[in-house]
Amino acid sequence: PGAIVLDVAGGGRGELAARLCFCHQLSVTIVDPRPTKVGDTFETIVLPKLPKKWQQRIETKQRESENTFIESIAKERVRQLTMMMDDDTLATSRELQDAIEQSSLLLGMHADGATEAIVDVALQYNKPFCVVPCCVFPSLFTERRIRDEDGVERQVRTHDQFCRYLHQKDERLRMEIISTFPGRNVAIWWDGK
Repeated sequence: PGAIVLDVAGGGRGELAARLCFCHQLSVTIVDPRPTKVGDTFETIVLPKLPKKWQQRIETKQRESENTFIESIAKERVRQLTMMMDDDTLATSRELQDAIEQSSLLLGMHADGATEAIVDVALQYNKPFCVVPCCVFPSLFTERRIRDEDGVERQVRTHDQFCRYLHQKDERLRMEIISTFPGRNVAIWWDGK
């Protein structure tokens, strides 16, 4: 098989998975306890934002297939593991371990509580990854500590501290701002080399 993207916490609407499987023809494994309907998300959220000629081409295929084209592509290219990506699940789920091993890239776009796990797992399995952190959850992750510029060790409480905390996990990691991405737009990534 070709490249497989592991989209962690990509449930909810599944917009990233929809874009990757339809627009880039990639296989995607979603790891999220929330079920998602990628075909529906593509049709209602992604398709209207595509160039008109793409919309027309896909709408024609959808009509010719009696409204099964989009769903068949989603079924062919997307699978979902309806589970958390946390220490317990990583230790006990062979299915999740296999999905990580088979993946070419791990992604976490605003992956909430799974963000740090993505970074740790990517480093452990030697997999390229990109996370765009959003929520910090300082009361859930009280053990996260960072040494500030003044040399004082503090609990990670802010978005900026969380990004620096993740970035400092390994000297090979990169951190940059995605200027075209609205909202929380700091990416921490590694190319796997």
